[in-house]
Amino acid sequence: MNLEPQSWTWMRECIFPSDMGTAHSLINEVIEVMRTELWNEKDLFALELALEETLANAVEHGNDSDPAKMIRFDCKSSQDSVYVRVEDEGAGFDHHKLADPRKPENQMIETGRGVLLIKYFTTRVQWNERGNIIEFEKKRSVK
Repeated sequence: MNLEPQSWTWMRECIFPSDMGTAHSLINEVIEVMRTELWNEKDLFALELALEETLANAVEHGNDSDPAKMIRFDCKSSQDSVYVRVEDEGAGFDHHKLADPRKPENQMIETGRGVLLIKYFTTRVQWNERGNIIEFEKKRSVK
């Protein structure tokens, strides 16, 4: 994702074992920072949901919840946007090949909803070719 140079006001980088407890701690940290930056509740909900789906996918699908496999988390925020990059050690996937869970014939399929939510609740999102790195940006809503 080609991000313009910005004045980042906060940054968090870490590598952690595939564990949702750690993932939830990171999500809470990011949301608390955005709350102190006075982001509105709608944006906070969208960001929290995108982070939850992204990190759950990395832990559960990418790394098969294997605590020996690591996840790299990078997050930066400015006054008007949040950038997130998550990398897992999994084989990856092709998000273009996921069945659309909105179609009646796919409603009972258990995969794809998280990716749909990430796409809906972020401003920009992309995966690397292998499919084990996701980057997204969430812009602050106009007040």
